Amino acid sequence: MNFDQLTRNLKILLRTNTIIAEIHLRHIAARAGLFAFAALVASFGVVMLGVALFLALEQSMGPIWAAVVVGGGGLFLALIVAIIGATLKPSRELALANQVSQSAMDAVSADLRATQANVASYASLAAVPGLILPALTLLARLFRRQPRA
Repeated sequence: MNFDQLTRNLKILLRTNTIIAEIHLRHIAARAGLFAFAALVASFGVVMLGVALFLALEQSMGPIWAAVVVGGGGLFLALIVAIIGATLKPSRELALANQVSQSAMDAVSADLRATQANVASYASLAAVPGLILPALTLLARLFRRQPRA
C-alpha cells in the first residue's frame, strides 16, 4: 500500500478542482460584468427614448428624431454587448485543469484498487489466526492426558 502516492494524488485532485472552480468563477464574473454593462447601456437607451418621447410631445420634429436615434443606438449597442457576453467561452486553462483533474482521479482510482487488493490479501491472511487457535486447542486436548480414575 502506497499511502504517500495516494495522498499526493488526492492533493492534486483537490488543487485541480479548486483551480477549475476559480476559472468558472472568473468566467461567471466576466459574463456578469458584460451583462451589467449591457444593462447600463440599455438603461441609457431607455432614458433617451423617454427624453425623445418627451421632446416629441413638446416639439414637433427636430430634436425628437435625434433623441430617437441616440436611444435606438444605445439599445443596439446593448444588444451587441449582450450577444458578446452570451458567446464568451472559458479560457484554455479550464481544459488543461480538467485534464489534470481527470489524470489525478485516474491515479487515485488506481491507488484505491491497489490498496483494495492489498487489503484483500491481508484479509485472507487474517483468517489464518482464526484457524490456528482451534487447531492448537485440538492438539493440546489430544496431547493432554486425562487422569484415569
